[in-house]
Amino acid sequence: MKKIFIIPVIIFTIASLLSCATMNLNQRPSAEIVNFDIDSISLRDITLLFDVEIRNPYPIPLKLNEITSVFYIENKQFFKTATSSGMRIRAGGKELNRFKVTLKYADMVKIVRDYTSKESLECLVDMTIVIPLPDALKNIQREVTFNYKLKKEIPVIMPQISIRNFTVAKPSKKEIEEALAKARQKNLSASAVQNMFGAILDGKNPAKVIDPSDLDLKLKVNFDILMKNRTRTNLAFKDLNYDFMVNKSRLVDGYTTNITNRSSEYVLGVSNDFSSKALGKSILDAFSKGKGNFALKGYSMVKFPDKIKKDPVKFTFDENGSFDIK
Repeated sequence: MKKIFIIPVIIFTIASLLSCATMNLNQRPSAEIVNFDIDSISLRDITLLFDVEIRNPYPIPLKLNEITSVFYIENKQFFKTATSSGMRIRAGGKELNRFKVTLKYADMVKIVRDYTSKESLECLVDMTIVIPLPDALKNIQREVTFNYKLKKEIPVIMPQISIRNFTVAKPSKKEIEEALAKARQKNLSASAVQNMFGAILDGKNPAKVIDPSDLDLKLKVNFDILMKNRTRTNLAFKDLNYDFMVNKSRLVDGYTTNITNRSSEYVLGVSNDFSSKALGKSILDAFSKGKGNFALKGYSMVKFPDKIKKDPVKFTFDENGSFDIK
């Protein structure tokens, strides 16, 4: 058994020696930034992406030491970040790796005095890539280092989100009758149920004819998502995919293109419907008080001025606050 084990070890050792012997000492790995762009934007931060392509000319794999990046905003050092080692580049091949870094607007405000008066900020990234060389070459050189200085204009955003004009239309008697028939509630008065829903939507506490969640009654809801940007950056919203919750309970989700883009103010109109099955305690409490807490998640494709980005970029929402019910 020992002889059988020794043979592959010897073969591997010989192959490794031959690989090192045939290694071209004049060749060096290369590292290139093949893409540097804005990945996505939210109301709180911006994420930049870097695509780094590393080529390995040797017949043995290499392991990347690290990538360090120093970020400057308007010529002032912002912060420094490092990518830990571990990335392997296969023998005689190339590897493309994507790195993402998120910059927070609140941190930029602290170092840029006239933040709100600007349309964009210059972001300079001083990136250093270190690749260790194979052991056979370490008597000549231990590692190779690449340095890149990358510039990107990034938008200036200081947003404020609010929910306006929130209304729910009262159901008609015909809609009530259809919902009662579907639920096989033949003994209930459609007029009594209609009055109950009308009182609920008016914020009153009516006599309970039926639990609203026992019916699949479609209720039409309309509201506006108002976003104000307290800077000079112009945005152009094209659409919105949204998920809207009231008092931590999901009310509606969907898609809208009903958008009005004005200077520093954007109105995203939502028209949808929800089932009365969603009228649990938390949402009923909001109607009773005439106000509630909202959580808005979603994304839109937004166009910025060309000097920032020529193509629309994904703009994500993850906001919460309070709103009034009309």
